[in-house]
Amino acid sequence: MIWISWERHRRTRELSRALGAELCEFTSDLGRLFKYPVLLLRSTLLVARRRPSVLVVQCPSVILAVWAGLVKRAFGFTLVADLHNEAVTPFIQSFPLYRRLLLWIHRRADLCLVSNAALKTVVENAGGTALVLPDRLPQLKMGAKVPRSRSPLVVFVCTYAPDEPYLEVIEAARTFGPGIQLHVTGNFHHAGRPLDPPSSVRLTGFLSEEQYVGLLQAADVIVDLTSMEDCLVCGAYEAAALGKPLVTSDTAALRRYFTRGTVYTAHDVPSLVSAIRYAIEHRDRLASEMHILKQELSVTWAQQMASVRTALGVEKAVVNQ
Repeated sequence: MIWISWERHRRTRELSRALGAELCEFTSDLGRLFKYPVLLLRSTLLVARRRPSVLVVQCPSVILAVWAGLVKRAFGFTLVADLHNEAVTPFIQSFPLYRRLLLWIHRRADLCLVSNAALKTVVENAGGTALVLPDRLPQLKMGAKVPRSRSPLVVFVCTYAPDEPYLEVIEAARTFGPGIQLHVTGNFHHAGRPLDPPSSVRLTGFLSEEQYVGLLQAADVIVDLTSMEDCLVCGAYEAAALGKPLVTSDTAALRRYFTRGTVYTAHDVPSLVSAIRYAIEHRDRLASEMHILKQELSVTWAQQMASVRTALGVEKAVVNQ
């Protein structure tokens, strides 16, 4: 079994390792005109040489998934498409051709993996076959030590994507003043708008894995937000893995999955201020709840992975790597 991805993503790395699939991450810094031909060539050569019985692809990339759907009969593999939210209910890309390609991928793949039941329904309504497999809680190694002051440290996991209310979070930090430190991860050059953070806010920019994990480990509260209704955000999985209190968006999908140790919030400034303040004041209790949730999610996830293994005829998951 081979898993091809055209980007580096924690979900892909964790699931491929747990499934026992060989992960091939093909990336390129070339522009789109040259990048996609190079990635398609590398993917085709790999499949032609290795002839996998099962090929898993991360989608997006839609181009990767369409290619896999077109060549699967020629190479004789079972096609599994690991569909991220943008490949099921697109939020950023919504033009008609993109949506038609997604419907084709849903039907063409022999099996689609999605993170929650709402996305499974969308795929099945399009004529596809889907199983729910949320992200595996990451096994995070010890990160770089982060200097701390006496003020509580809040880490906002951010990529400055359109679904993230980063301006509102920064404004909420302005309300708190210097009594709370807020670190905002991600490349702030992607914001596209002036941020003007107060002195209590640090825009970290890009962090190495060691730096990023160290920051999460030092946090009193982790914040991760999205306006996408059926999205389970990566920072929430990381908070559960580390036993950290979580502040996240008040959506049905997030409420159903992160049932302990979590404060849900709307995205207006007063709501964010209230939620973050509550999480800080009750951080010990919330952290204890999150440790319980971690165990519960691990058990449920193992059962869901067993269903995927059965569907693919894989005898044993490699869950402890």
